[in-house]
Amino acid sequence: MRTVLAVLALAAASAAHAETEAERMARCDAQTEIVAQALEIRAEGRNENRAIRQITRARADLEAPYTEAVSPLVGWIFSLNAAELEADVAGEFRAACEGYKP
Repeated sequence: MRTVLAVLALAAASAAHAETEAERMARCDAQTEIVAQALEIRAEGRNENRAIRQITRARADLEAPYTEAVSPLVGWIFSLNAAELEADVAGEFRAACEGYKP
């Protein structure tokens, strides 16, 4: 449920215009990679601010809508409890992202 809400919020914020299938897939690719990186950094025991800095530096080549998604996506990952982290969070995020139709 929280995955779906996060995807909907990010999709609404990042898609000011109707996006094509290719644009949606590019957005989902970029955002899922950010989610996966945030999960790895959290598993290493690092804090949220460090994760944001690390991912922002690592993803400096991304376009503005994607770099703007780093902070809310990382914040979402760090808001999940331990039980929620046992699921395939990145996979669920990806599925929700691909299934989102404005």
